[in-house]
Amino acid sequence: MMYPAASGSAALSQTGRSPMGLHDPVDVPLLADVLSARDPVAVWSWLRQQWGAVAPVGLGPGARAWLVTSYPAIAALARDSSMVTTETSAWNRDPDGLPAYLRPAFQAGEWQRAETSTGAEHARLRAPLDDVLAAIDGAEIGRVVRAVCEEIAAHLMDLARSDPGGEIDLMREYVEPVTRLGFGALLGVDPVTGRQLFELAGATQTSPDPGRSGGPGGTRLDDAGLGELSFLIGGQAMPDAGGGMTPAGLLAGHSDYRGIREAVLGTLSLVSGASAGLQAWLGQALLRALTDQGFARRLAGGRLGTDDALEAVLWDASPVSVLAPRFALRDGHLLGEATWIERGDAFLLAVGAAACDPHVRGTGAWDGLGNRAHLAWGAGSHRCPAPGQARLIVRTAVETLLRHVEPALSIDAHQITWALDLRFRRPATLPVTLGITAGP
Repeated sequence: MMYPAASGSAALSQTGRSPMGLHDPVDVPLLADVLSARDPVAVWSWLRQQWGAVAPVGLGPGARAWLVTSYPAIAALARDSSMVTTETSAWNRDPDGLPAYLRPAFQAGEWQRAETSTGAEHARLRAPLDDVLAAIDGAEIGRVVRAVCEEIAAHLMDLARSDPGGEIDLMREYVEPVTRLGFGALLGVDPVTGRQLFELAGATQTSPDPGRSGGPGGTRLDDAGLGELSFLIGGQAMPDAGGGMTPAGLLAGHSDYRGIREAVLGTLSLVSGASAGLQAWLGQALLRALTDQGFARRLAGGRLGTDDALEAVLWDASPVSVLAPRFALRDGHLLGEATWIERGDAFLLAVGAAACDPHVRGTGAWDGLGNRAHLAWGAGSHRCPAPGQARLIVRTAVETLLRHVEPALSIDAHQITWALDLRFRRPATLPVTLGITAGP
């Protein structure tokens, strides 16, 4: 599907004149089609052939963005705050007409969040996340997540015994509960509280600013909701075994937050981002294990093999589609002479495209093994705060599942559909049948 240019725009791409502005081409690809494509590598390759390093894409009627597919350009824009900003108020279009899945990423909110703020304000809001995540011991992560995975895997074994050949959705029955319960346990929350937090985080993801009415699809965080959440993430709800504060409690009480509302929004941002990102990586890894025997053998090869295999997922089947939107701070040739950028134009940094950029990748199946320059974690000040913890959670989840059960995909791989999500690429479902492993 294509969206036409705004009325009165000249189709410069058809006349061969340059530089090209964002709304000059008559027809451009629709972002939703790019994100939900069955073969993203083919789509990235086609975009490069048609448009070069940056392609105009349609977000919705009258709204477009520059989709950046070049590794060097993505790295530069992610690191250089002099050209672009993450502050959504800088966008030169109205977000109200955007599809619901895009609106939160483009609509300005009354309250600042770490992912959309810049400069000193970003540093202040980011510090609580960095401090709390850095304080969680790696051995504790492994212990807690393994216990969660073992419990859920045991449930799947029971299902396999009681209904041999029966079909389950691996995303719903394993990926979602493991990532939510595992990450919640790391924060020190019990399963019931964790479920409440993740449900609230998922609901407020549809609102750009949970602190006020978010418009269509928005979720308002009123005084009653704020009180409920402050209790959930506060000290009374989350003392640790020694009577001190859990990581969630420490996050809520961090001195850099100016009041409970900032603490609540910071916690919601953390758990929603962690949940979506972990589900995408784990879901992609399991899908590849189900469809690629060589990859599955690597996953079964012990810790080193698993780490290498999971790193290959970040290169070859990136769970991250694009980073949070950036917005141009000035007019000019920000990405070369062929394009003209207007102040406020939106940029989408396509990390998935960067990972398969032929300028940085070879053609071998395991090219770049051990190389972690894939940009899946972002770059610059907005880089993911917990890549090590994420890797440990996903590795533990993969190894535990495959040690206990032998899932087999019950549909053809090309029938897999993808959740419509701006940031993360994950299977909507993973229908499988289960066998029980012959090992101990």
